[in-house]
Amino acid sequence: MESKIFSYKVEGITLEPSTDTLKVSAVFDRKELTEKLKELFKADGFKVDERSINYKIIDDQLYIQGLAVKEEVAKSIGFMTGK
Repeated sequence: MESKIFSYKVEGITLEPSTDTLKVSAVFDRKELTEKLKELFKADGFKVDERSINYKIIDDQLYIQGLAVKEEVAKSIGFMTGK
């Protein structure tokens, strides 16, 4: 099964100081980001494996990392019977 590993930089979602000991991000919609990723990979025939998605903070910037798997056409087995 063909797969790709991806790391997606989420523009505009960074950690900002809230207090001396706490940094927080702006509010964002995880489902919307997942749908955007699905659309990016759909053109190449890949599907994002939602179970593999990890959210990482690198230098106060949000990244989504995971695995995209090549969509395979389902093979059906059909039986023809004559009457």
